[in-house]
Amino acid sequence: MHTTARFAPLALLAVLAVSSLTACASKSQYNEAVARGDSLALVNAQLQAEYDSLQILFASEMESAGLDFDLLRDGIEIELPSDLLFRSGSLEIDTDQGEFGPKFVEYLRGNDYLVFVTGYTDSQNPIGNLAQRYPSNWELSSARAALAVRYLAGEGVADERLWAIGRAANDPVATNDTPEGRAHNRRLRVLLRPVELVTNTQ
Repeated sequence: MHTTARFAPLALLAVLAVSSLTACASKSQYNEAVARGDSLALVNAQLQAEYDSLQILFASEMESAGLDFDLLRDGIEIELPSDLLFRSGSLEIDTDQGEFGPKFVEYLRGNDYLVFVTGYTDSQNPIGNLAQRYPSNWELSSARAALAVRYLAGEGVADERLWAIGRAANDPVATNDTPEGRAHNRRLRVLLRPVELVTNTQ
């Protein structure tokens, strides 16, 4: 994944310029799809434009917190460190610090994408108070996803749009041999999928 690295200020300006150009290309693709009456091509053009917009909307989180986006054939994948949404060292949603949570909720309220939230852990088994409630990383990762989904639902995102999935320590994005690597692996992955693409691929 990791197609978008953390930006330095000059690099951010370059990204904004490129995003402007790709938005023009996306608009052209959109107009061509409308002219052809091609509904799937229309959705794909909209998806490209949405991907470009998301990188502008969350540019500060990409630079400072390692938020990452990837454009897929059937949606947009967002990978975020768990401390962007949860308090450090816990599964308590952080409602007092940071702007990501409220901004992400506002974004989701403005569209009808289906939202698949997958929770991940590092390779170490839960310890301390977490181990009392979550005896393995399967329970812990599932709880991480479920709590994120419950937060979104509580903030007005429709329940029927939401899925919660736990993947334990599978699919690591970094080594589990260092504290820094384990911190990267404790994360959420959010997949946004247009309803039209889901309907046409089932």
